[in-house]
Amino acid sequence: MEAFLFALLQPAALVVQSGGRSLGTLKVSDVGLGTLNLPLGDEKPPAAAEALAAAIGAGCNFVDTAEAYGFGVSERQTRWAAEQAGVKIGCGKGELQVATKFAPVPWRPGAESVVEACRQSAERLGVKTIPLYQIHFPDIIQPFSALGLSRRKDEEYWMGLARCYEEGLAANVAVCNYGPTMVTRVHEFLAKRNIPLASNQINFSLLYRKASAATVERCAELDVPVIAYFPLANGLLAGRYDADSMPRFPKSLTMKKYVVGGTEGYGAGYLPLLTELRRVAAARGKTVAQVSLNWCVCKGAIPIPGARDGAMASDNLGSMGWRLDDAEVRALERAADAIGFEFSSGGFKLE
Repeated sequence: MEAFLFALLQPAALVVQSGGRSLGTLKVSDVGLGTLNLPLGDEKPPAAAEALAAAIGAGCNFVDTAEAYGFGVSERQTRWAAEQAGVKIGCGKGELQVATKFAPVPWRPGAESVVEACRQSAERLGVKTIPLYQIHFPDIIQPFSALGLSRRKDEEYWMGLARCYEEGLAANVAVCNYGPTMVTRVHEFLAKRNIPLASNQINFSLLYRKASAATVERCAELDVPVIAYFPLANGLLAGRYDADSMPRFPKSLTMKKYVVGGTEGYGAGYLPLLTELRRVAAARGKTVAQVSLNWCVCKGAIPIPGARDGAMASDNLGSMGWRLDDAEVRALERAADAIGFEFSSGGFKLE
């Protein structure tokens, strides 16, 4: 692996492939790298360095992580992988532009907790200013709601987010898992302080577009870019799974209905969509994963697929630098509609 990494890491400067996208003050690649799938048992896993090196080599300069991934482990992994790659995390041209997230858990009391969490994330990432700081989800964890005791602290957290921006702890601020109503509210809240909402990160893919449609539309009206997590629907849209190739246990328990169907509403599973993806991929000389990710790009989103190693990252980033045509996009969406269900394991209902 050392030789592989050495070849990819020369030179160290990042070059963004394709046109790139604007996220507030950042200029990011059309496709990013998500860190959710990296192993959390080691703060210096070779897989993290390998995946980042391959992503950089393919023209990616955008990485998404979160404090909630291993209680800060993922942020430290991201810092270490960047150091191994010889690149600096930052907001400028030629720097690795990293997004991380604040988790609004019940024991965090309000605005000051956002500021303190931002400082801690910055320290783990080794930066003074985080390029993009996001609230991970609305304040929906209300452990005593069944007793009629609940208190949503969303606006208090937004105030904390604003302070992170104003104090220079975050160059850009954003949210995740916000639906049309919530994204409108936070946009208005920040606008009153002359702070732009840089993005909204949601579950969005060919297999989860109807449930996200109203949010995507509202974000477009507000000129708020969408970052798409689960753009490969947990591997389904990479073409990895069919009746003869199921994921390992326990993942197979939740994925079986999507792959082979057999339960009410799931028919023959997602095979009709997989067949169309394979047809388009073959005609294009691309992989199924690349076609699926390019569909997200064509819809105006910035997908952030995860990668367990360099080969997977390199394949995913091959989705940049070209575009499906309108007929291909329509054909893929017709095939997705025909299967009669959507994939959702994000766990969030968009408000």
